[in-house]
Amino acid sequence: MRWLGKWFDEANWPKDPQMDLFRDAVWELSLNGKTKGWATTGVTPMRSFPFLWCQQEQMWTQVHWLDGRHGYLEEDYGPEWPAAEELRGGHFVSAHPHTGLETRFDATAVTGPEHDRLWAELQHGVGPYHRHR
Repeated sequence: MRWLGKWFDEANWPKDPQMDLFRDAVWELSLNGKTKGWATTGVTPMRSFPFLWCQQEQMWTQVHWLDGRHGYLEEDYGPEWPAAEELRGGHFVSAHPHTGLETRFDATAVTGPEHDRLWAELQHGVGPYHRHR
């Protein structure tokens, strides 16, 4: 059973330095200069094909709106990394919280104490119906 432990061991997983910007990150989403919510991102290990042998990382994005609603986790992975590329470009496309229409929001990384406060408050990874508010 040693091989099973080695298979799931994440200690020596390769980390892509280009993804450091997205590890436990908070992004303010705004439209016409007004904050509409936030996107949180986290990077985790994953196995990919062929045969689930390749080790790589994936990013999970979750949207949190000002009115308290939270979206489901959305998966992003390379080599294209579409959500990561949007955020690097200063925007993020998601359904508008009121109209449901696909909308391009301005996205800005949140840093410092505000990041820490929002990261704890928004609870990245907790499903929309499992919130204790």
